[in-house]
Amino acid sequence: MKFNASTILFLVFAQFSWSQTKVLHYSETSGYDHNTRTESLAMFETMGTMHGFMVDNDDTGDGFNSLSNLHEYDAVIFSNTSGDAILDASQRANFETYIANGGSYLGIHAATDTYRHSTANGNNTGTWDFYAELVGASVQESPNHVYGTPQYSMSHIGVHASLENLPSPWVKNEEYYYWENGYFGNDNTSVLQVEETVGPNNMVNSYDAARPMSWYRSLAGGGKMFYTALGHAASNYSTDQDFIYHVTDALLWVLGIPVGISSSADGINQLVVSHRDGVIRIESGTHSSIGELQLYNALGQKLRSAPIHLGMHTHYLPAGWYVVNVVTDHEKSTIPIILNR
Repeated sequence: MKFNASTILFLVFAQFSWSQTKVLHYSETSGYDHNTRTESLAMFETMGTMHGFMVDNDDTGDGFNSLSNLHEYDAVIFSNTSGDAILDASQRANFETYIANGGSYLGIHAATDTYRHSTANGNNTGTWDFYAELVGASVQESPNHVYGTPQYSMSHIGVHASLENLPSPWVKNEEYYYWENGYFGNDNTSVLQVEETVGPNNMVNSYDAARPMSWYRSLAGGGKMFYTALGHAASNYSTDQDFIYHVTDALLWVLGIPVGISSSADGINQLVVSHRDGVIRIESGTHSSIGELQLYNALGQKLRSAPIHLGMHTHYLPAGWYVVNVVTDHEKSTIPIILNR
């Protein structure tokens, strides 16, 4: 379900089970730092609130210190990591065993500029081919990508959960990576392909040909992996609705969580919440009239609250992704809202 109409209805079941699913958000760098970790963490924490999983943050690699710690997580997210000096040999070995034992992985953008494959051109290659083969690619060097973040069109390839809420074609400003002289695995199943681009030399080079930007695989150990080369700018994680949809649906696929509705711990209590005419209201469903609506932005910051029976005005808010908590003495429901202007 895509929440971008002028009148938006949300169906949710109250009471999430918080302890069942857990992910590790890893953003350490020893190469180029995109400085997106704060926005990325906030995005995934908002996803967790919406879909009932927990997020732990790691920007030092300490989460990889023991295999037992890694086994606490259903998936590990490499969000704009970079370089080949972020995990020591023991930490790398722990991660390899975690994947072999059924762990799952999601990578974003510079995750393919992390531990480049030994067959890739340029510097910093060959330290840990296991990782490059897991993520499925290593970005080429000189040039790594198009100049700046130009706008190009991406088309869907096949059918996948990560495409569920995306337009086709998807037109997006992005730092589109090159693979030709890097490394690209032959077992990736691609789901998004960017059209032919123009290189930094203002020419269409062989590596500018139409090429994959997102792909997935089922892993031999029983886990799943998904990677998207999108996510260069910090704004992707807070205001780019389509990027958020894409990564959310990809992670839910990796985790095996159904999209849209979560189960109640004490029975079904369905709420229908609308946002129309600039006001958030509860339209129907079993709930108490005594309680409040709490509004949070994509960074998890509480903006305001209002009594349930009055509703909450949103005229003053900019477009973007928000979360509304419906809180009573007995329960809390969490509802995602995307406001358009």
